[in-house]
Amino acid sequence: MINNQEMYSSDSPVSNESQDQFNRFPFARRVANVISKRKDPNSIVIGIYGAWGEGKTSVFNFIEGELNKQEHVVCIRFNPWRYGKEEHMLANFFNDLATSIDRSIETGRERVGGFIKKFLKPVASIFGKGEIADGVSSFFKTADIVELKERIESVLEEEKKRVVILIDDIDRLEKNEIHAVFRLVKLTADFKYTAYVLAFDKEMVAAALQERYGSGNINAGRAFLEKIIQVPLQLPIIDSNDLRNFCLKGVENALESAEIELTEEQAQLFVNNFTCIEKQLKTPRQAMLYSNILTFSLPILKGEVNPVDLMLIEGLRVFSSDVYDFIRENKNKFMINPSMRYRSDNEEEKRRKEEIEAILKDYSFDIKEEIKRVLCFLFPALNAVFGNIRYGSEWEKSWNENQRVCADKYFERYFSYSIPKEDISDQGIKKLLLLTERMSSDEIKQEIDGILDARNAKVFISKLRDRAKSLSQNQAETLAMAISKLGNNLPNPRQFLTPMNPYSQGAILIGELIESVNDKNDQINLAIKVIDNAIPLHFAAECFTWLVRDTKEYPNPRGFLIQDLRKIGRELASRISLAFKTENILEDETHAKKLPSLCYFWTEYGEKNEAQDFIKNKLDEHPGFALELIKQYVPTAWGPDGVPKKSDFNRMQYDSIIKIIEPEHLLVAIEKQLGEIKLEKDFPRTSEGSLEEKIARQFAWIHNYVVSEQKTN
Repeated sequence: MINNQEMYSSDSPVSNESQDQFNRFPFARRVANVISKRKDPNSIVIGIYGAWGEGKTSVFNFIEGELNKQEHVVCIRFNPWRYGKEEHMLANFFNDLATSIDRSIETGRERVGGFIKKFLKPVASIFGKGEIADGVSSFFKTADIVELKERIESVLEEEKKRVVILIDDIDRLEKNEIHAVFRLVKLTADFKYTAYVLAFDKEMVAAALQERYGSGNINAGRAFLEKIIQVPLQLPIIDSNDLRNFCLKGVENALESAEIELTEEQAQLFVNNFTCIEKQLKTPRQAMLYSNILTFSLPILKGEVNPVDLMLIEGLRVFSSDVYDFIRENKNKFMINPSMRYRSDNEEEKRRKEEIEAILKDYSFDIKEEIKRVLCFLFPALNAVFGNIRYGSEWEKSWNENQRVCADKYFERYFSYSIPKEDISDQGIKKLLLLTERMSSDEIKQEIDGILDARNAKVFISKLRDRAKSLSQNQAETLAMAISKLGNNLPNPRQFLTPMNPYSQGAILIGELIESVNDKNDQINLAIKVIDNAIPLHFAAECFTWLVRDTKEYPNPRGFLIQDLRKIGRELASRISLAFKTENILEDETHAKKLPSLCYFWTEYGEKNEAQDFIKNKLDEHPGFALELIKQYVPTAWGPDGVPKKSDFNRMQYDSIIKIIEPEHLLVAIEKQLGEIKLEKDFPRTSEGSLEEKIARQFAWIHNYVVSEQKTN
């Protein structure tokens, strides 16, 4: 395993031959040999050109290392970008020069540092009055440069020394600082026994110089460089295979540090799509940036996303950042449109294609095609845009199981490096299911309490449903019992499709867990335990509703037969009976909303006439119960604004309510509360009174209609 300190690939350059992965050392050694073996006392300026991240500093380190092996060579690594103020650059240059020369002198002669100080005294009065480049020029005019040169050259000649001044990262400087560096080089490059080795991006420096020396003409900047640089050298091109292997090694290290081992299929998928990265890979720095990003993202999202998709998405982030940004900000353009599925929408597909093509317009044809290929791999919906292949809903299950970026549930994770608040960790689900093998249902309930909240309940139940059929019988029983006690924790908002809310989904999950048990008797016993222990009572009724059936219309050998349901239903009816007799059901709003189903199950599976007798006695004692009872049967309607409201009481509700109480008993109780109800000619849809009064009039009207209908028949 990789040490924590080695997790991230340092952008620091290498410094010895053993670290040379791109065969740059022979080039650096040749440069060092040319300088050290030079007999001509005149100075020389060597330029080493390369783009950012191409490895100039590593070559510099190799050159310096080789030169330091020569006793007659004095190396000075001068870094002008380290000095905060421009005026310090000149003073520090000569101080570094004096210090390095004096350190190499073994005789008792006068040190350079002693006499060079007097030449620096004018600096304080010169700087601050103009640009640094003007200050450099003024300094050489003010100081006795001839004497300075002669004395330095005398020391070098007598000591048989040659000074090599290495200046790196010139292209990192501000424009005025770049001007100053080259003015300094120009004015000091004729010191004998000296050599300059300068490393920079030629085009960037030429662009900075053009404003001062060529009125904005880029060729003027290049011409100025040609006057200064006597030996221009381009960094040797890195062999593409070496760079590719270097990048893949970084990927391997990132996977190892995250303790992720790809399957053979995953490794093949990544390598097949790596061409998109490889074709854009130009410098070692890019490769290190990519491996560092993977070293960050892979451990954070381990077990939460598909590692191949993540590595490719991060590849787009590094090498095609505009494409990455477009994906992140335009999720819907890359996902399957649920309303389309297999159908073709030529206009929509044309729009998507045009927008993606616009993002890719600045790429070469080869790279553009590689990016498209990767995008079609990551987002299969694009195969309909760039080809003629469409994917249906059955694929979405597979994409979710494999945590693909094209799955709606997982897309955000790839770009936020976290689990959204409305989502839940796959690792957390995996850990919970492992605990069901050895913990009791009450202990599992406590574990779930620490995970579940109103925001993630829907996803939590959904992910458990995805795994329900893969659990052992012991796990299924434990989890079913734990979930049955969490009915109060599952959000149950009024919505158009009620079965889609977490409350109903939790009951459906329990039904699926019971279905996964192999033995029929074990299934029945588990269902009864759920009904007996579910909290609250109405959640027990909801669980009963979603028990899987085995019917003639929909045969399912793992479902319950009618006689099985009656056995389980009796347990539910027993709980409902006790609750009605010992509690005020209507005081609990959630129980009140479920009153029709509770009454139905009590009537259907309880003792004969027990529910009817109880409700009749309740109406006799408390006539107001009639209006509350009827109101709970009124359906919810959904307006154009999406706000739920009570609809009209209709024939379907009437037929349901008279199964538990004689309609005449209800009318008597209602008229005790509201007085005699006058029947209207037409169905009363409006009322100046309360909702209860309108519902009462609607009930009376429907009852009168039914009685008349029965007489006619």
